Amino acid sequence: MILPASMKVGLYFNHQDIRVEQRPVPEIGPREALAEVMACGICGSDIMKWYRDPATRNGGINTGHEIAGRLAKVGSGLGGWKEGDRVIITHHFPCLQCMPCLDGNETACEAMHEKHIEPGGFSQYVRILETGIAKGLYRLPDSMSYEEGSFVEPLGCVVRSMRKAGPITGRSVLVMGSGLAGLLHIKMAKALGAASIAAVDTNENRLRAARQAGADQVIFAADTIPTADRVFICTGSAAASVKALECVSRGGHILFFAADGPDKPLSIPVTQFWFSQPTIQFSYGAAPRDMQEATEWIRSGKVRVDDLVTHRFSIDETPQAFELAANPRDNSLKIIIHPNGA
Repeated sequence: MILPASMKVGLYFNHQDIRVEQRPVPEIGPREALAEVMACGICGSDIMKWYRDPATRNGGINTGHEIAGRLAKVGSGLGGWKEGDRVIITHHFPCLQCMPCLDGNETACEAMHEKHIEPGGFSQYVRILETGIAKGLYRLPDSMSYEEGSFVEPLGCVVRSMRKAGPITGRSVLVMGSGLAGLLHIKMAKALGAASIAAVDTNENRLRAARQAGADQVIFAADTIPTADRVFICTGSAAASVKALECVSRGGHILFFAADGPDKPLSIPVTQFWFSQPTIQFSYGAAPRDMQEATEWIRSGKVRVDDLVTHRFSIDETPQAFELAANPRDNSLKIIIHPNGA
């Protein structure tokens, strides 16, 4: 494959400044690979100002990490992969050797904060570093589209969330927040055999989407919210976090999938919980086993994700894509960038 000398890259400088610039196509080492990015979803974390802005002190950043593509070049010393292979790429992964990893809390690993790709999924090509080959590169099944492949990382995060709060089968589930993360939780809860699923949001369109995703009951946040055996907080709303503490059944599980900002305290009714004994947990990111499981859920058709895609943009339209993600409208849910055309 003849590669161009330069490529287009989407860069985040701040919430109001997203640019598309021309950059050299990355060179690769003998044990590295270069992938042509075919689809990259915009994650909620990509537009969290408090989460991203500190990293922009030295210039724009490319945060794309929900990546599917095909290998455009393979290093001479890299075995097992060839040009044209369809792949799923993740930017980070745990070491699988430290105590959190050995305890099954892989995404608490310090290694999760290291990046193994250059520059990121919002670009026409991405370099997979030698360190990222073994645990950051996965085969995309032939039966899955590139868009479906871009859902493996976000669904992998939800697979981990569900496992931590498991078992789900036969339990009542409450999902606070019906954005993309909430909708994936609803779909997974349904696939895992939840007895009932209730979804909460402030937006009527998102509640409609929650119903379509499989929720048995949809509730406006200002209305009475029922208790449940498993409560998932999928929104950064502080009010939702407080309310969730009131909605967990005795001996149930509360899982925080989202946060509302750095160092935000949350008061817990210790005496009440001393008697009712809920489990409070947190879930961040996806480990290799989560990525593999998510791929199988999608490949098997047991969790459908293509119906969540509402908007598609080219690499040149990255600023417009980010603006829509930050200011949802027109029933927008999942926004995907196709750096090399649909």
